[in-house]
Amino acid sequence: MKKFISLLLALIMLFALTACKPEEEVKVPETKSPEVVKTTVPEVKPSETSQKESEPEEETRIITGENGEQFEIPKEVTRVAPTIGAFAQMTAMLTEGNGKIVAAVTGAISDYFKQVFPDYLESNPNNYNSTSIEDLIASGAQVCYGPGSRFSDEQIGQLKAAGIVHVPINNIRDVAGMSSAFTIIGNILGEKEAARAKEFVEYYQGNIEKCKDRTKDIAEADRVKMISLFYSADSFTTINKNDISQEYIEAAGGINVAADYTAAGESGLIVDEEQIVSWNPEFIMVSNQAGKEVIENNPALATVDAVANGKVEVCPFGIYLWSVRSGEGAMLPFWLSTNLYPELFSDIDMRDVVKDFFNYWYNYDIPEEEITNTLAGRP
Repeated sequence: MKKFISLLLALIMLFALTACKPEEEVKVPETKSPEVVKTTVPEVKPSETSQKESEPEEETRIITGENGEQFEIPKEVTRVAPTIGAFAQMTAMLTEGNGKIVAAVTGAISDYFKQVFPDYLESNPNNYNSTSIEDLIASGAQVCYGPGSRFSDEQIGQLKAAGIVHVPINNIRDVAGMSSAFTIIGNILGEKEAARAKEFVEYYQGNIEKCKDRTKDIAEADRVKMISLFYSADSFTTINKNDISQEYIEAAGGINVAADYTAAGESGLIVDEEQIVSWNPEFIMVSNQAGKEVIENNPALATVDAVANGKVEVCPFGIYLWSVRSGEGAMLPFWLSTNLYPELFSDIDMRDVVKDFFNYWYNYDIPEEEITNTLAGRP
């Protein structure tokens, strides 16, 4: 019994010792904080797009000339120099006289031109002549344009060095070439002028087509034979089929008796009284009043049908002669038609044609007296 009690006491003491022992520490697996990866932030630079947005707009633009040739010109063209007289007329017409001509062929700028386009006196106060390289550079022109033969390669190099773009326009011998010239000049001048050039080409070609349509059924034998004569320095020259007026004559239903003439002189296709008599034209268009007087008072020409029947007329001249390469040539087919076939074109009043042209294309309200002078060829 004593052994049993001793054993029981021993067990109780063992249990007590176990219960009083501290708990074994529970080790929690060590967890590492996420590794902080140092990243190098690239330097923030403006993107190419934002760079372009912050830069000023392009200062130049590209225009296409003849034969697809391209030219880089200032984006805003405000100073130009046409290098032939006809292109000064075209430029003034397309800009509606807003003062872009800073140099021109001064000998071709009449007092009447200055009256119709008074802005010219402001834009070219020093009367710079566009045929002079020195004047062109002094004028501050951005672009000059005209026949490529006007300047030598060396002179064109001088223009380039002065920052002046030279755009050659060579084909002005026919309606297609003239239409191209109007378009190129309009594109040089700017968006508004380009749209106006497009409108003018439609008007120009439209007049020719209207005349063609009315005269297309006239028999060859019934078509009026005519000649165009230029009078200067006591002599006459004429035109053949290679001149732009050939198309105007054909549109009006006429026959140019000098179409195949090739006897060229230093100043053109020179003709004398004997040649004119042999052709015996029924209608003569002459370049000025002096030429008309010489023809009408020359006994050697008295038998020519045009002279005998009072059919010698001076080509109209507004700010430029109609029978050469200018915008006013758009009215010549109507003028020729009304003279060659007055009954067929009885509804066309040339006074109205001139008035409408000056009002719309020149933005000039032309007085009646000036219409009379224009149709009489008195610039």
